Amino acid sequence: MKSLLTWLSKRRFPYKPLITVKISRGRLVNNLHEFMKIAPNHSVAPVLKSNAYGHGLIEVAKILERERIRGQRSVSGHIPFFVIDSYFEAVALRAAGIRTPLLVIGYTRPETIARARLKNVSFTIASIDTLRHIANFQSSIISLQSYRRISVHLKIDTGMHRQGLLASQLEEVAEIIDINPSVIIKGICSHLSDADNEDPSFTESQIHSWNSIILDLQSKYSTIEHVHISNTDGHHYIPDAVATLSRLGLGLYGLTDGAIFTPALDIQPVMSMETIITGIKKLKRDDAVGYGNTFKADRDMTIATIPVGYYEGIDRRLSNIGKILVSREHDACPILGRVSMNITVIDISHIPDPKIGMPVTVISDEATDPNSIVSMARACKTIPYELVVHVPEQLKRVVV
Repeated sequence: MKSLLTWLSKRRFPYKPLITVKISRGRLVNNLHEFMKIAPNHSVAPVLKSNAYGHGLIEVAKILERERIRGQRSVSGHIPFFVIDSYFEAVALRAAGIRTPLLVIGYTRPETIARARLKNVSFTIASIDTLRHIANFQSSIISLQSYRRISVHLKIDTGMHRQGLLASQLEEVAEIIDINPSVIIKGICSHLSDADNEDPSFTESQIHSWNSIILDLQSKYSTIEHVHISNTDGHHYIPDAVATLSRLGLGLYGLTDGAIFTPALDIQPVMSMETIITGIKKLKRDDAVGYGNTFKADRDMTIATIPVGYYEGIDRRLSNIGKILVSREHDACPILGRVSMNITVIDISHIPDPKIGMPVTVISDEATDPNSIVSMARACKTIPYELVVHVPEQLKRVVV
């Protein structure tokens, strides 16, 4: 019946999206293996939080799970688990058939951790209060024969001072763990806050603190399997840090913003976005465009509209300064006036014989193009993360 309804729906309501987000399978896998070259033990935990940095949680997870299975048959690299932000993302991945172990790195309510029933899901414990609450909850239900083991990664504050257990709290951690065998320490983690700075002094101090703590914890807990502190930029410091793997976020998606790695890595952007011209209009000199009349034509012009605005991922800060590629064969087309919620106006005066329906590349997967994520982030004076995670989840992702 479901297949019949799907067939009837397609027959009655034929629909081709105006906007398509393309995800390159080849580039994603390439970036993964490039970082595996320099990761500890060639092991990388891909970070899929925030809808896989806007690239599509399920689409990216399926690509990487296939790669993980292939990796188990070779020695080229290993994916021990995926990193996500929330238990909601864990539920979504399991519902989609993803079986790779998961680490929830964001805050999760203690009662959710204690009651969770998904298999091969570990939780990050970043405060002593959370650990106490979990232990207390477990103690209260043991009498009800609902005892279960909870796998956790302890997050250590090595200097970022945002989250994490302090070194002075580790003795209390040990006391709680000793009387609560249901809580299993499977991993230890921390986060480098300044790894992209040309001055390495703060990162080196973090790693020094980390190394001494890790050696102590490894001697106390035989259950520890995973030790990780490095993010994408932190790969510079891998030889100095005690670790069994690295976490890979922005670099996985090819958005390293010119960072230099040793050895040199071939990293390429994974995402592009395409749409079409939906309207064409002639302007006279001194005609204004868009809200607030922030652009006035200094000559007769031909302009076009595209059905993409700040809701779909063209940041409003690109108003009057950003550029869009039409058909890739022509020069970039400047954005005119303010970017609207679902519409952007561009200058197509230099394009011969423009037509409605002509293809437009909104986000380019070539790093040097003016409308790549990295280039747009520079123009907006922000970071690539901010732009890429704002590409709406409901836009159609196509793996190519």
